[in-house]
Amino acid sequence: MLLLLACTASTPRLADPLPDPRADRDDTVPADAIEDLPGADTPADPTDAVFDPTRIATLELTMGGADWAEIRDTPWTEAWHTATFRWDDEEVTEIAVRAFGQGSQIAGKSSLKLSFDRVVDGQEWHGLDELKLDNSSQDVGFLNEFLATAIMRRFGVPAARTGWARVRVNGENAGFFVVLESIDDRFVERWFGHDDGVLYGMNSGYYAQGLNPMADGLTWFEPQTSIDSDGADLVALAETVASGTDEELAAVLDLRGFGRESVARSVMGSMDAFSADGNNYYLYDDGGRWTILPWDFDVDLGGYYFSQALTVDPRAPWATSPWAVNPITGAAYTDPVLTRNLASGLDTDALVDELLAGAMDWETVDAEAKAAAELIRDDVYADVLGYGSAFDQRRADVRMFLHARLSGLTGYDVAPCAIPDGLPADAVSLADMAPTGTVGWGELLVDRTYWGPGFSVAGEHGCTGVFAHAPSTVTVTIPDGVTRLVGKAGLQDWVQQCGDGAVFAIRQGTTLWESDTLRNYDAAAAFEVEVSPGALTLVTTTNADYSCDTAAWVDVWGAR
Repeated sequence: MLLLLACTASTPRLADPLPDPRADRDDTVPADAIEDLPGADTPADPTDAVFDPTRIATLELTMGGADWAEIRDTPWTEAWHTATFRWDDEEVTEIAVRAFGQGSQIAGKSSLKLSFDRVVDGQEWHGLDELKLDNSSQDVGFLNEFLATAIMRRFGVPAARTGWARVRVNGENAGFFVVLESIDDRFVERWFGHDDGVLYGMNSGYYAQGLNPMADGLTWFEPQTSIDSDGADLVALAETVASGTDEELAAVLDLRGFGRESVARSVMGSMDAFSADGNNYYLYDDGGRWTILPWDFDVDLGGYYFSQALTVDPRAPWATSPWAVNPITGAAYTDPVLTRNLASGLDTDALVDELLAGAMDWETVDAEAKAAAELIRDDVYADVLGYGSAFDQRRADVRMFLHARLSGLTGYDVAPCAIPDGLPADAVSLADMAPTGTVGWGELLVDRTYWGPGFSVAGEHGCTGVFAHAPSTVTVTIPDGVTRLVGKAGLQDWVQQCGDGAVFAIRQGTTLWESDTLRNYDAAAAFEVEVSPGALTLVTTTNADYSCDTAAWVDVWGAR
């Protein structure tokens, strides 16, 4: 279920944008230094071709009709069945297939786990024992796993790689899937150089325990590889987290890794992760020191509870999670590892700064979001889940979340803002035309929205202008010498659909320009009108008695 909260006047406001401190910084990497960067001489990994985010693979399964019907229609049985696997022009016979998942599992389009070595011992494909296909039923944009895991890996946190595939079973379309790298012995060997330690995953339905004290480790966790354990090691680890000295804890727990994982997911607004509600992670014993491997990013990047996601505090992420309650014991959840980390001097602000300057830099993640959305859009529209109508909204919301979150944390507008091409250098912005007016509710905002500086209309960022809950009338003063008014008008993306659209008009004595009815996530309507010095009104009229539609007059400039 997708529950979205409306942003209201009580939503926390961000400070006015500050100058960009990066303006005078030269971040160019000298060409002769590139060969010295980590990984410059790393040989090709045979798994890289599987997790290629720049292409869409074609995957075909051939199996018994009754077997496929059971997987597709009753996925919760999670029964294994034998199939032939084909990836583009490569074929592997006798693999095993079953459904997997918890809250994302639905009849009609099952998430799938593919095992290459379950039927034929020792069989592998591209260096993999296993592959997962996520149905993306909880992420209508099919973007979260790709974007979030890429950020995690760049930040030095072990996270699965991803790709996309069109899947056919027995010659029929089974849907469009996110291809996921499994967290298994192959994964830990790639990251840690060995697979000698115990890898634990969470028991189905048992979350919000984390590393709080526990009587039996196997109640909450289960081993994921051939290396077995009775759970006593986790009981002992939880005891050390609760009462061990700092030295004892540092000896058995990768505090740095836990801290980076927690901060990164908090910045991404997650409310369904280890530090937020004790969910979606694996634990690996790396030579006697336990580390965390995050998993399942459907609720990151504003995927649920958009307004709350923008307020997640890296020092106490559980405070914003609606799920921070242990479903078995009823106890409220807090992350004892983060609590110990903070007590030991973990500088979350420094980690946030490092994250935003590198792994989660706006230009990097925004370019990734745009490129991925363009690549997969047609396939999402053709998917059997029928999420096409919501895809463009989710694409816009992801970019809006990233812009609002990063701008809010840095204190300045992270997106580049300049006078649009074709306008003279002495063009006058709308903010300098003394905008005042009446709004349907709330207040008139200049050069910012409730969610930070700038605007997002259909996922496109606008830097300057005015924002007002419709219906609204905004009066501006056209300066002497200004003869043209150019810009765009549209409805600010709001992660909700409680309006019936609006019409925009520019009036100065007569109506100079009027738009068609525009709705949430419609592209902004461009205008260019001749104007005279003096008062001019920007009018937004709604098509309903009550509307949450929000007028955004975006990048409006007066040209001399």
